[in-house]
Amino acid sequence: MRTALLVAGFLLVGCSAMPLGHHKAAALSGPELYQRLCASCHGADGRGSGPVEPALRAPAPDLTLLAHRDGGEFPTEDVRRTIDGRWSKAAHGSRDMPVWGWQLFDMSSGDPAGERAQVDTMIDRLVIYLASVQRP
Repeated sequence: MRTALLVAGFLLVGCSAMPLGHHKAAALSGPELYQRLCASCHGADGRGSGPVEPALRAPAPDLTLLAHRDGGEFPTEDVRRTIDGRWSKAAHGSRDMPVWGWQLFDMSSGDPAGERAQVDTMIDRLVIYLASVQRP
């Protein structure tokens, strides 16, 4: 049963970015990006209750308590780097989350600088959305 959940989970996570299409993703708002890219693990409400969460090796964190866990201030840069994939906390084990900085990057665009800027903009929308859903 756990294997079936694990396979289903990886399919959901892997497929969540594929049908999105790069150009369509660039037009989505922060909440829309969150629902398409993050909710399968972190839940529609961000509290770590997504349908894939039971199949994960470690529980998906409650994203509505990031500021609370960081002394009341939202850790903007840490969140941005974690989503992008350029930063990982070794103390927290291996990275199970997709590296969205590469998942969203269109290698065929021929404009790496422009592409990086577009990916950064999408990640910024996600970060702003996550900052907006923080609970005390």
